[in-house]
Amino acid sequence: MPITVCPFCFRRIDSGHLAYQCAGRGNVDCKKEQDETRLRLTASQLETYPTFLPPAGRGASTNCPTCGGPARRRACPTCHTALPIDFVDSKSPMIGLVGAKGSGKTVLMTVLVKQLRDVVGKRFTADIRIATDNPDGHQGLSDYQANREVPLYSNRTLPTGTQQQGSTARQRTTPVVLRWRQESARLVGGQTLRSTVLSFVDTAGEDLNDIDTAFTLQYLSVCDALIITLDPFAIPGARSRLNLPRKAIQVDDEVPLDVVSHITELLRTEHNIKTKKKIKIPVAIVFTKIDAFYPSLDRQNPIMAKPSAVPSYQDADGQSVHEHMLSLMHEWDAAAIDNHMRLNYTDYRYFGVSALGAEPDYEGGVVAPGGVQPHRVEDPVLWLLSKTGTVPSA
Repeated sequence: MPITVCPFCFRRIDSGHLAYQCAGRGNVDCKKEQDETRLRLTASQLETYPTFLPPAGRGASTNCPTCGGPARRRACPTCHTALPIDFVDSKSPMIGLVGAKGSGKTVLMTVLVKQLRDVVGKRFTADIRIATDNPDGHQGLSDYQANREVPLYSNRTLPTGTQQQGSTARQRTTPVVLRWRQESARLVGGQTLRSTVLSFVDTAGEDLNDIDTAFTLQYLSVCDALIITLDPFAIPGARSRLNLPRKAIQVDDEVPLDVVSHITELLRTEHNIKTKKKIKIPVAIVFTKIDAFYPSLDRQNPIMAKPSAVPSYQDADGQSVHEHMLSLMHEWDAAAIDNHMRLNYTDYRYFGVSALGAEPDYEGGVVAPGGVQPHRVEDPVLWLLSKTGTVPSA
């Protein structure tokens, strides 16, 4: 069995030697309680039945050693978190979501997760759902929706910034894990079911302000792909074209390139990549809040176009958006970002997205009266998934 990465604790594990979690169906009562190992590694305080490693040897019993009941649910042997039922047989790309403070990561991640479940699932005839009991550190799906989605979509309230790692409120980075399940054609005819487990992680922008804190983000070293969000409001050449309120400008001018540089240094160090070599991990550079530039963009600009409803990633369209974003970067005097990407990465693409669809009231912290109307937020994920074969590329 291959070595894979737990989507919850980000440790490498052998998928052929997973743990089991009791279901509480034995002859004696098994007690649900906090798992100290899971609490230490993931900060989850949820109470569960015991997690255990089965005895060595083929055919060994997987019954719970405490109550004797059958235990069929697999769990990470390191952090004791129950894994999605088809984790072993699925592709599980680890997609990191990182960026500077104020770049809109938390809003983007909240909207992205809902967009994948509600819109992209229909587009690809896929069952996409949250596959963890504590998404983004919340105590279950209903708690996550009440604290993330309801305030943004129903109350039109913008979230506060993500707490920095190590702060009292946030000692661990907790992912939102999604399971993507759909039918696909067999090579010899017919259909087969395929699953992909996606792990998205939102980091505090302060975690990337300097390389010392960047190195504390352990999960970056095991990511299969990265989405790096950049705030165009932090680029002087872009900001000069807008009439922004003071509240909308949250970072210094050098931050976008600094964040990319810090991530590059971390990846080179963790993967032992020589300076003469380029990094092969695919990277989506996502310029958020692109709706602020709508008045200055031609209506025929592909950045303005609605995404295709076809169940595939439209590569030509994506390439066109990439080229138009590159043109904007030159207009904004931000070509240094592209120079850095070109000299350090073999596979990268630029995206322009809007999680909200219209500029919010930054001073009041509320979404525009029309509500949340996301624009192309799923494009970076679909591009990355097209590289793993999860979605077809056309």
